[in-house]
Amino acid sequence: MMKRKHKGYRQPITYVLGTLYLDERPNADGSTMGTQITMSYYDEKFHLTKINWGTDMDYERSRSGEVESNWQFDEENTQKLMLRLGAHNGHEMLAAIVKRFKKKGSSATSAIREFCEENEIQYDFYVHY
Repeated sequence: MMKRKHKGYRQPITYVLGTLYLDERPNADGSTMGTQITMSYYDEKFHLTKINWGTDMDYERSRSGEVESNWQFDEENTQKLMLRLGAHNGHEMLAAIVKRFKKKGSSATSAIREFCEENEIQYDFYVHY
């Protein structure tokens, strides 16, 4: 029998996805407009996405009427965020974010941004039109 060399232990990659806010309503012309805020924890990194669609302002910014904003946290700042929220893993962190920021509704991303600035947590921010 051949003995295999131990290559080290790699923790399984955790992927957690959650919705922080969703609001969809009809426009006067029968189309829909709304806001959706989703968040994910993958490969020890936190991602937050906000999508607005269907309003006149969205169509002014984008031909498709969709505007997507993304906040991406590296591993170090994801760990800082977990620590400040009192979470030990991705599931707990997303649950803590929902508990703390859900009542803010569509402005939850602004509240999260302020929380990060107060706690010196950095992130990359992108907007797609």
